[in-house]
Amino acid sequence: MDSDHAQREYPFADGRNVLWELEGYGADDRQHSSRWLGREEYLRIRHLFAAELGGDDWMMTGSWPVPPPLWGPLEELLGPLGLEDGIDYFLGARQNLPGGRLWRPGPGGGPLPGPVPSP
Repeated sequence: MDSDHAQREYPFADGRNVLWELEGYGADDRQHSSRWLGREEYLRIRHLFAAELGGDDWMMTGSWPVPPPLWGPLEELLGPLGLEDGIDYFLGARQNLPGGRLWRPGPGGGPLPGPVPSP
């Protein structure tokens, strides 16, 4: 397989090459906390969000609020997270390709099999 084709091949199927980040922001809009979640951790908690947002595609694009009613279930599944009152938490996906490279589809590559997480 040539390197051009390998670069265009969709690398995010089944949550591969993706990290999820739980971020906390204060009233001053500054980031107060950040914790990366691997695929196995994401698989443990996705049902908490999928019921409201539908399916899994939601988790590959954007950043989603983590309301206080989910804090307890998150900590039951992931362990202590140090979530604090007065902080707004969000969960979003990021690319995690080997070597830190970014992936973008090649020109004229047609429809992708799924959404592309933010770099």
